[in-house]
Amino acid sequence: MAREKVGALVILLFSLAYGLLATEIPLSFLSQQEVFTARTLPYALAVAGVLLSVTIIGLPTVDPAGKKSLSEATGGMDWSTAIMLVVLMFIFGLIMKWLGFILSSIFFLLGGFTILGERRIKRMFFSAVFLVMTLWFILSGLLGVYIAPGELFYQLGVL
Repeated sequence: MAREKVGALVILLFSLAYGLLATEIPLSFLSQQEVFTARTLPYALAVAGVLLSVTIIGLPTVDPAGKKSLSEATGGMDWSTAIMLVVLMFIFGLIMKWLGFILSSIFFLLGGFTILGERRIKRMFFSAVFLVMTLWFILSGLLGVYIAPGELFYQLGVL
């Protein structure tokens, strides 16, 4: 099986599982009748992942004969960077509740930039802050999604 087919199969399984888990997201009584809820974006991402992965599986492979084995196809990849990014995502999930969306996302982006080799501190910082604040504004300001500031701020008495 070609490398892109294996990757598409993994993304298909992940998208299906993600879509099934999205059904368990609790909705308040008032939000159950709204068009855009906490489940809308996870459903859209799951459907997009399923459609793209099925498309990739259905398209012909680059190597029609399929002569390369999986170990040959993935031999030159930088697995340490991928593993560090996955660990960073796990840490991001752990600190999100305590630091809140804004701070944890900024730290996540700064860590990701560092892992990927960026060394210009000012560019990293301003890019991370700009991206996070833009996403926060879109979610909070335009879509009206409440994003909790984090337990740390409640415990310090800031909020």
